[in-house]
Amino acid sequence: MHLQKMIASVFLSCLTWAGLAQQGAAPMPVSRHGFVVIAHRGNHQLKPENTTAAVEAAIEAGADYVEVDLRTTKDGKLVLCHDETVDRTTNGKGRVKDLTWDELSKLTTTGKDGKAYRVPELTEILQVCKDKINIYLDFKDADVAETYRQLKTAGMTKQVMVYLNKVDQYLAWRKLVPEMPLMTSLPGSIATREDLLVLLDKMQLEGLDNVKDSAMLTAARTNGIHVWIDVQGSDENPAKWRAAMNKGIQGVQTDHPEELVKFLEQHNLRNGATVLPVTYPPKTEASYRKQLDVPYSMTYPEDVLDVYFPKVYDSAKVLLYIHGGSWTSGDKSEFPASLVEELVGKRKYIVVSMNYRLIKEGKNHFPSQMEDVASAMRFLTMAAKKFHFNAKEFALMGGSAGAQMAMLYAYGYDVNKQVKTVIDLWGPTDFTDPSVREPGTDADRISVNLLGETDPQAKIAFDASPYHKATKESAVPSVFFHGGSDPLVHVSQAEKMYKKLLSLQVPAKLEIYPNEKHGISGAVRPDLFAKVIAWLEEYFPSK
Repeated sequence: MHLQKMIASVFLSCLTWAGLAQQGAAPMPVSRHGFVVIAHRGNHQLKPENTTAAVEAAIEAGADYVEVDLRTTKDGKLVLCHDETVDRTTNGKGRVKDLTWDELSKLTTTGKDGKAYRVPELTEILQVCKDKINIYLDFKDADVAETYRQLKTAGMTKQVMVYLNKVDQYLAWRKLVPEMPLMTSLPGSIATREDLLVLLDKMQLEGLDNVKDSAMLTAARTNGIHVWIDVQGSDENPAKWRAAMNKGIQGVQTDHPEELVKFLEQHNLRNGATVLPVTYPPKTEASYRKQLDVPYSMTYPEDVLDVYFPKVYDSAKVLLYIHGGSWTSGDKSEFPASLVEELVGKRKYIVVSMNYRLIKEGKNHFPSQMEDVASAMRFLTMAAKKFHFNAKEFALMGGSAGAQMAMLYAYGYDVNKQVKTVIDLWGPTDFTDPSVREPGTDADRISVNLLGETDPQAKIAFDASPYHKATKESAVPSVFFHGGSDPLVHVSQAEKMYKKLLSLQVPAKLEIYPNEKHGISGAVRPDLFAKVIAWLEEYFPSK
């Protein structure tokens, strides 16, 4: 159940910005003990992993949770299987998602006792666990809605913690069931307490797996996060158990639940003082209102936006944010809650964060994105009178791909001259520059995917480049933030855009963070936030 890629992807998004505050975390399942024992794939030293018998053995051993892996068959049945295929764990072959339930149900695995066991459905496991043991549900490949339906039908919604493996799983669970407790792991890219706090501003999580740094553990506890560590493996022993507990964590995942339970009880550790409790930040009343998933286009269902309003305002100015993600991924939720609080709650701006059509299956190449920004601007302009905000002045702000869209709209599409300033966060500015689009690089691949054209000198490359659209008449005051070590969008992209605006005598500012890559780390985040606010105060004051 180790995760290497999911949070790495989310973290890139976090570095671009962050979006969901940790406040309002979902309640953890109630456990009978202070220190949680999780049986890895059931008590699989006695019975075959991810079988009903292994789950029953975990209950018999006295574990608090049983960890099981969820996948979907070809015909939509939710079943337990760790691997993508059944080759290792059964007498059959093939991927779970390519097998029907009828085919899968006929496969068996032989236990140490010589008996044959089969792959169970989730519904069977829920019946076995109800009121006996909590479930640590490793969400490998399954449908969120169907999973929750089965949990609800079984009366098990309060006994399950969901472990995430993909970004879209997080978004799907939070959208459908905000109260479901969620957990995931951290990759090496989140290396400091500051990085962790950026993540927690992005994602509402209740648990983290395998956090071992003392400063990060303290930050997790004081932000209401339970931390569990994996101790399972061929070298699992009492020394590893004690070393894990001494970190002040709340539980471990083990291959030997029976032995671990006995060890904890013998040493009075199951509810002992070594178990440091998590503390939840005090809940404060939000200083703003919000409307989520507001459609701004009647044509495309993905064209929705989130709006954050001050509780009291009159003729407020609007800042429109456009998310990043290489024009193929990302979500409007990446805008940080802390910046919403500052801009909306304290300074009385209206902040709007928009989704747009993403490039998928060869569709929605440029200029689809600009059509969507134009649609969002028309929608907001038409709504201004009804909601009493200023339709004559907008600020555009974007991260990475979204920054390109913000600049391009302001410099090349804003025929009504509504945009008064642009905030660029590490966005590409010139697709015609071959020096930053060497063939075979990610930068070139992503550019080609956006444009549908390989030639940097093609007309569409010029049309999509903010650098070539900016004129003395069309450009607006702009601030550029960029990492000096950005491997994806070379810092020269910001430098040349900045120099061009200066040559046009348009106010501009360039902030380079020499050691940052594509985005920002937690260490420089406060400085960037402060400079964004200072820029707005000068070129787009709220009053």
